[in-house]
Amino acid sequence: MANDSLRVLVTGSELVSAAVDKLTSIGATLTMMPGKVTEQRLIEELAKQTTQAILMRGNPPVSQAVLNAAPRLRVIAKHGAGVDSVDLAAATAHHVLVMVAGDANSPAVAELTLGFILALGRDLESLSARVKAGQWDRGNYHGKELRGRTLGLIGFGRIGKRVAKLARGFGMRVVALAHSPESVTPELAERAASLEALLALADVVSLHCPLNAETRGLMNRQTFAMMKPGALFINTARGALVDDAALAEALNSGRLAGVALDTLAEEPPAPGNPLLTAPNLILTPHIAGQTYAAVERMGIAAADNIVAVLTGGTVDAANVVNRSLLSR
Repeated sequence: MANDSLRVLVTGSELVSAAVDKLTSIGATLTMMPGKVTEQRLIEELAKQTTQAILMRGNPPVSQAVLNAAPRLRVIAKHGAGVDSVDLAAATAHHVLVMVAGDANSPAVAELTLGFILALGRDLESLSARVKAGQWDRGNYHGKELRGRTLGLIGFGRIGKRVAKLARGFGMRVVALAHSPESVTPELAERAASLEALLALADVVSLHCPLNAETRGLMNRQTFAMMKPGALFINTARGALVDDAALAEALNSGRLAGVALDTLAEEPPAPGNPLLTAPNLILTPHIAGQTYAAVERMGIAAADNIVAVLTGGTVDAANVVNRSLLSR
């Protein structure tokens, strides 16, 4: 029988049954929020009933005002990895743990990243379009192999490490830049001395860093100019890491040979976004982690995080973003 004193608010319309079972097994009730979840809508929902946990699907704005509306909130568990829409300072001040779903979506995101690199390197999208239009370019087309090329990874967390392993399997040289330089282990990648050094060296640049004040707009007109002419650029992390206009310029000028993006600063993109008409660009609708297996793993991991907090169990410190709370 459900315990009305434990309420989990899910900022989405669905959750895998295994995750639902884990939460209901501790007597929690679940409230689903289908549709767009705005700050005001969150505040209004939290005001209806005491809530101890938010299972965060998507990127709803969990602001200071939202946290003020939930005085009994104990944990925000992300159904995935990015928590840039959460006011971490406010959550910490409210003694609310912010947790991510561990390594749950890493395999899916890493695989799509390699898929993008392969698709761009062999011009799969443009060649397919030309064949469908009646062109047969076999006699004069030559693609580029991955073997021997240099992949530059900006960010070297769980996903970056998986991408490095896959890329090395293709014979690529991997160079990485991380917030903690010691996390770049020699068996997976060489450590880049700086962002400028990585951009100058890499044939392919792929983003795997979090979005924060330091990284917002990291890839802009200045940094794109530092990349090798004819390089490829991949973003499966966060759209706001990139200046869309500067990226469109780099593509239109031919500075970059190809770009693949799974995420944009504005989703879905406005009709006037310059990237929509840029050449040699692959766009997907933020689905890097949306495989059946990854969605199940993320749901279960988020539920496990909530259960651990609400029942006084062992909290996996590796999944806690605001770890300073663990010592209190």
